[in-house]
Amino acid sequence: MTAARIIQLLAEEETKLVDRLFPANAKRMSVAFTAPERRSGCSWLVSRIAQRLAERVPGSACVVDANLHWPSLHMLFGIPNERGLIQAAMQPEEPIRNFTAAVPNSKLWLLPSGGTLSEATGAVSPEAMKARIAELARDFEYILIDTPAMKGGADSAGAGRLANGVVIVVAANASRREAAVNTRLALEAANVPILGAVLNRRTFPIPDRIYQYL
Repeated sequence: MTAARIIQLLAEEETKLVDRLFPANAKRMSVAFTAPERRSGCSWLVSRIAQRLAERVPGSACVVDANLHWPSLHMLFGIPNERGLIQAAMQPEEPIRNFTAAVPNSKLWLLPSGGTLSEATGAVSPEAMKARIAELARDFEYILIDTPAMKGGADSAGAGRLANGVVIVVAANASRREAAVNTRLALEAANVPILGAVLNRRTFPIPDRIYQYL
């Protein structure tokens, strides 16, 4: 299998996922992503799906870094993280758009975290967070929300209630079955719709000489 073919297959899988999560007849849609445990590649997957979505829909799309414990979307997109969701929640009088940033060479917008909860200079209430994301959903037709892993991030279920549903990202050969089951049960107990699960970081029999292209 050539490097070009591998890249093509990855693009096709991303496109299929976008089409399933954001059907053509859905005028407005918000989807949250979480993982049973950290280091499942959830944030990376969200960044890829967000970019693919922005390429395929005529409407506006925004990705939100609600992983206030371990934010990383700003690094993946190369955007500063001085202002974002945390500051927006603490400054409700300022329009939410003022805290977003356009992703270079894309129709996509990013609402970064604005730091971590431990760095926040004041209290960030769940109600304020909910209100700001609801405002964002009025400004953008498509919203993708990256949330903390369920293990160590109890606020993932709360963030999931801000969307139409949640996608569980499971890392192949890494995520434990028990953790995945507990994640599903926790989301169901919180009455958060589960849209499906994604098996991330699958391994393929790729020759060593191909890895230089990945």
